[in-house]
Amino acid sequence: MKSFKFILPFILLISIVGCKTRNPKISTNSQETTIVEQPKWVNVQGEKLHYIEQGEGEPIILIHGAIGDYNAWNFQMDTLALNHRVISISRRYAWPNNQPSRNDSFECTVALHSKDLVSFMEKMNIPSAHLMGHSYGAMIALRTAVDNPELVKSMVLGEPVIYSIISGSEKGDSLVNDFRNNAKAAVKLYRQGKDEETLRQFFRTVLGSDELYDIVPKSARDGWKQNLVEGICISQTQDFAFTTREELSGIQQPVLLIKGEHSPEIMKLVNDSLNVILPNSKLKLLSDASHGLQGQNPGDFNRYVINFLNRLR
Repeated sequence: MKSFKFILPFILLISIVGCKTRNPKISTNSQETTIVEQPKWVNVQGEKLHYIEQGEGEPIILIHGAIGDYNAWNFQMDTLALNHRVISISRRYAWPNNQPSRNDSFECTVALHSKDLVSFMEKMNIPSAHLMGHSYGAMIALRTAVDNPELVKSMVLGEPVIYSIISGSEKGDSLVNDFRNNAKAAVKLYRQGKDEETLRQFFRTVLGSDELYDIVPKSARDGWKQNLVEGICISQTQDFAFTTREELSGIQQPVLLIKGEHSPEIMKLVNDSLNVILPNSKLKLLSDASHGLQGQNPGDFNRYVINFLNRLR
């Protein structure tokens, strides 16, 4: 079991993120966190996509992972907004966007979300931006850089899971098989209406443990459940071989890769492999963090990102 010190920052994050009814602006000096209420929205490919923004300067677009929304980056907004225009989006199907019911059939692929991002940038009159993505959001950033390199200035990627770059070895195939089976188990529980067990299974898959579920406030668990429908679609679709080594090796933009000290082995292997494949990448190990990364150790995460962006000036 990880220490309480390791989990505490993540509890602080999701305690705020999970509460959807809050004051218009909440600031906690210890974490330098500002939550912006009343998000704006734009119509993107027939869907309203909500977002929040702060600051001025070169734009940074923040892309959350599964069962998240624009609140996933609350510990990053203030810091990044000191020198940039920071835009955190809620992806298609994420709160407070329109969400399908648990029995609906709908598309959830990396390509679709990437097209949403391209359309979002067009509607916002953003010719190019730095992209920062976590998990599934990191995969969307990569797909965008492959298909529309002119839109991407640089990328910060937090543990994308890309089957195609680790498959073919005994270790890689074993990790992929375990990850797939864990995802299938989550889908099965969800179809049985067992949302709590589904979330526990999800955390065991991406964090290596479900202990977090027992520690966080009910508001945080409710927030995760609110975004669970798309997470399950991702788990069922398993669009984790969305790109190839050849495509990735053609990405010329500067890339900062961040992996957690305690992240599951598949996350670490993918990041190590990406660092070899991408021609202009740097890899940082985030101490006292698992796959939660920016929420579990926001101080060091933000420092890595600011140093990376400063070197691009």
